[in-house]
Amino acid sequence: MKTGYTYVQRTICTLLLFTLIAAVTLGGGTAAQAASLSQSTVYYESDGVLYKVSADGSNTTEVLIDFQGVDLHAAGSYLYYTQTASSTTLLRVPNDGSSDAAETFATDVLSYYTDNGFIYYLDATGTIYRANGNSDASTVSKIADKADTDFPFLLVAKGRAYYNALVNGNTWIVSKTSNGSGAVQRIAAGAVEGRYFTNQAKNELQLMVNTDPYEDFYSTNAVVMYKVNYNTGKATAVNPKAKLDVNAVYSGGWGNNLYVYNKGIDLDSNKDYNYAKGKAFALTTSAKTLQLHNKSIREVSALGTDKVVLIDADKKAYAKTVSGNKVTKSANLNLNNVTYVANQLTNGTATAAYISGNNGLYSVNTALKVTKLTGDEWDAFHIRDDVAGLFYINAKDQYRLYHVQTGGTGKKVMSDVFLDNILLVTPY
Repeated sequence: MKTGYTYVQRTICTLLLFTLIAAVTLGGGTAAQAASLSQSTVYYESDGVLYKVSADGSNTTEVLIDFQGVDLHAAGSYLYYTQTASSTTLLRVPNDGSSDAAETFATDVLSYYTDNGFIYYLDATGTIYRANGNSDASTVSKIADKADTDFPFLLVAKGRAYYNALVNGNTWIVSKTSNGSGAVQRIAAGAVEGRYFTNQAKNELQLMVNTDPYEDFYSTNAVVMYKVNYNTGKATAVNPKAKLDVNAVYSGGWGNNLYVYNKGIDLDSNKDYNYAKGKAFALTTSAKTLQLHNKSIREVSALGTDKVVLIDADKKAYAKTVSGNKVTKSANLNLNNVTYVANQLTNGTATAAYISGNNGLYSVNTALKVTKLTGDEWDAFHIRDDVAGLFYINAKDQYRLYHVQTGGTGKKVMSDVFLDNILLVTPY
């Protein structure tokens, strides 16, 4: 399962959507418990102005006029972001509207992450820094060096920082305590090529490691799943003698303690995944392999403790129950022409999955009840773990911000102005 937040725009293409989700999921860590809507905050952009509003629709505030930014993260009472997806200048602004302009916090930044009030960033020299989100840039401390800038991955979970490093000139995925103390702990030779390929399970971090990351022409059998103990940092390889095909893995995604991959998939003439080829299989964290679906899948997400919801090659939605390393139940959710699914965690469990398509947005609960939340008026939506319901832009009501509960009740307009983007939802 993916944790963090998910933002999806209706008109986005499949490849760009994959890139977007890989970039934004997992940012900011996971809240310890579910927050009420009055405690939570939504940040959005309208005509170059950054706003925030309580998730119950109250207390709208102008945070920054003349705003331009992407990949917004919160740490302390500040918001961190870059102007564009390709920018390497890390900016920040107070979240209360008290500043007329953003300030530069760091330059030459390749990746950044926030967790428990701290900001972490990896720069072009391969050095990783951290600082309290409320502190000045002059207070940053170095926590690691020799990060591999060819694969600038950075994640912080349960008190450890995970990153790709250079070890004797070779790429390794490693970890170190998030305050920089102690030794670097090696996990595996190879690279984790994005947060999409990580899964923060209850007792361990699960990783899909490309053991041959510099091979970018052929799709080879090179991917190994690893399990990393949060407390000790020790890693265990799940399939070291049965590596998975890179395209098969990169076209799939996480379920509950398993990774779904498309065995036999290849690329079409446009170098996009040809979902008409292949079938969906799953590798479990106990090293078992099972066929999950009779076609390749476009999207997959965990639900409850034993289910996955998937969108298959024909853009149809199904739910699979997996128990005892086999599929024990398959349910047709009777949704057609759908393209994306993402889950929402409450206190660490995926209590809902949200499915989007041209005809509307839908929620699926753990009993596999499907609820239509809105019709084709949605333009973009955003969900956040431990913040109930879904936020979306209503294209048929002047592109204003709306919120709807997971069960379809309590639909509410939350802005007087039109929205360009929903940038961030926080549980505080």
